[in-house]
Amino acid sequence: MPALRFLKVSFNKIATILLDSVPNLKSLNLDNNLITNFPKFCLNHGNKSALPNLRQLSLSNNRIEHIGEFRCFPRLFSLKMDDNSIERIDYNTFAELKKLTNLSLQATGKPLKKIEDGAFNFPLLKMLSLRNCRFHFDRLSLSAQRSMLSNCKDIRFLDLSWNYIKSTILGRMISQLQQLRYLNLENTRLLFLPRNAFPELPYIETLIMRMNRIYGWNIDVFAHLTSLQYLDLRHNLIKIINESSFPTTLFENVKTIGLGTNQFACTCEQIWFVNWLRHTNITLLEYPKQYYCTTPDNYAGKLLKDFKPSYLSCNPIVTIVTSTTAFVCLCVSIMTIFLKCNTNIKNLSYLLKVKQFRRQGYLPILNSEDYQYHAFVVYCDENRMWVHNDFVKKLENEEGFKLCIHHRDFDVGESISGNVDKYLKKSWKVVVIISNAFAKSEWCQWEVDIIQERRRRQGRNALLLVMLENVTSKNMTSPLRTLLDSTPHLRYNNGIGEKLFWSAAIADLRKPVGQPPVSEL
Repeated sequence: MPALRFLKVSFNKIATILLDSVPNLKSLNLDNNLITNFPKFCLNHGNKSALPNLRQLSLSNNRIEHIGEFRCFPRLFSLKMDDNSIERIDYNTFAELKKLTNLSLQATGKPLKKIEDGAFNFPLLKMLSLRNCRFHFDRLSLSAQRSMLSNCKDIRFLDLSWNYIKSTILGRMISQLQQLRYLNLENTRLLFLPRNAFPELPYIETLIMRMNRIYGWNIDVFAHLTSLQYLDLRHNLIKIINESSFPTTLFENVKTIGLGTNQFACTCEQIWFVNWLRHTNITLLEYPKQYYCTTPDNYAGKLLKDFKPSYLSCNPIVTIVTSTTAFVCLCVSIMTIFLKCNTNIKNLSYLLKVKQFRRQGYLPILNSEDYQYHAFVVYCDENRMWVHNDFVKKLENEEGFKLCIHHRDFDVGESISGNVDKYLKKSWKVVVIISNAFAKSEWCQWEVDIIQERRRRQGRNALLLVMLENVTSKNMTSPLRTLLDSTPHLRYNNGIGEKLFWSAAIADLRKPVGQPPVSEL
């Protein structure tokens, strides 16, 4: 087939590749097959390539467990091996790919367990994606963190999202990547951003840090990002943004910014940000719906665009005068009460002692009557039919439980994260329907993190875990494994065991939560 240029044989059941010489083939797509070993493309076990002009090779969604050697690819510049079972990347694995510029290893291993020093030795590499490998970069040695990408100085596109990267090691990892244009750090467990988190990156245009736990940053952390055009900080824990949060030079180039779904405090400290939102010409992602107050309680849920504090309420002089006047009035009132109501002082003293006992841990045990819903049901869309037709029908129609189902009960127009937070607070317990589809869902994994916090505060009786099927090792995530190891779970079985399953599930849902393991006072 000397004239063949492009070959796509994806979504078949190919397990082994045996190729004769195809000298002019430039693109080969073998996605979604059953390949377990990396194919050999050398003729007669020598060094002559069967595909001497191949530029692009895609082997995503196969069953490859070990990469092996890359030989006989003299012109290959793009390699995709997403969603395979590779657990380690060894030293100089890709050393023979002299022309390689694009490498994608998304969802490899899940988790990817080991990356040896020198694994990414690509002077010409321009694009690298390790998205959703769930690799612990934070467990590497200091020298390994510095050297991992040090030989990729020409890289332009870097996706490290859905891995484990602490804010303190970020600067060491990317310090040599001065040609970087795109950096994705979504859901990488970032917290406070130190001054050296982003070294000089003069050409970076896109920076994504959504779905982390960022609550603040050093005043100079964005000072060197002079070419930034797109900044995404949505779904974090940011409370206050003021005039010093971002350098003025940043806003000279930024065209799009995302700050929605954070923990905004509607106080006087937020006035600058609220006014800036109303007048800026920068495109604001999800504004105004996802820019709302979370504290104080009387402003919870209020949109920032509707938060309009008066000048008098935020003037420090007025505040001091008001506070002083209130303090004087309070002192006068206390003296009056003491003089005229001395007979009731003993009763007040007794009441304070009762409250002190409650602070020492004698809390009333919460029951289902304190909540709007008996349980909040967490499930993925692929299991919706079983949840609605079997689980909900059995427990609501026959047993009288009231369950919170997101397809039925969530508020239209509200963000998913906002709905989850709102209705978890209204639910006595949490039911988690676990399957392979659930394990592969990024949103479901995000809900698992939230559920872990509920378990920590209220104990394992606050959760009911239901296994619809065994989760394969390929799909099992570290947070889900932790949840299953720390909390008993039920397995759903058709036939003989089904009656026993329903009896156990009903009994578990009616079991009291008990004393919280972590004090709420």
